[in-house]
Amino acid sequence: MFEDDEFFEDLDNLRSRSHQACDREKWDKRFLDLAALVAGWSKDPSTKVGAVIADPLCRVVSVGYNGLPHGMRDEPGILEDRDLRLECTVHAEKNAILFAGCRLVGYTLYVFPVPPCGPCAAMIRQAGIRRVVVPRLDNHEFQARWQKSLEGAQKVFADAVKLDFVDI
Repeated sequence: MFEDDEFFEDLDNLRSRSHQACDREKWDKRFLDLAALVAGWSKDPSTKVGAVIADPLCRVVSVGYNGLPHGMRDEPGILEDRDLRLECTVHAEKNAILFAGCRLVGYTLYVFPVPPCGPCAAMIRQAGIRRVVVPRLDNHEFQARWQKSLEGAQKVFADAVKLDFVDI
């Protein structure tokens, strides 16, 4: 979808210079810490996920957490029924993209504590986000349970979105 290589090269150069100026590793950890805080706002009893979108100048543009759609009551019947909850939940990454209110081409998405699923990866790529940062995953149960979706996400990201795992 994004064919303008010169635009992305200029954007990558800007991001590289700005991240050098603001210490990329330090900011990656800060934004993951913020995503962890945002994850705590979720009422999902099993998995709390938070997302932060930052522009190339290390400014927060949007945040999101996994939860029911706006205006839908957080009723125990929905939250406790896993299948129903999964059908109704808007993922943190999607909420952050929807709430951003601006173009996200070349931006970075920070997700805590797990990598994006396949459908979120498609939305991330479609939004033009170029980099996704997640904590290094050592939750083997999660990896086994979501392996197919994680593999799908990596295929969607392939040549358009860089996925970075960070030790926190």
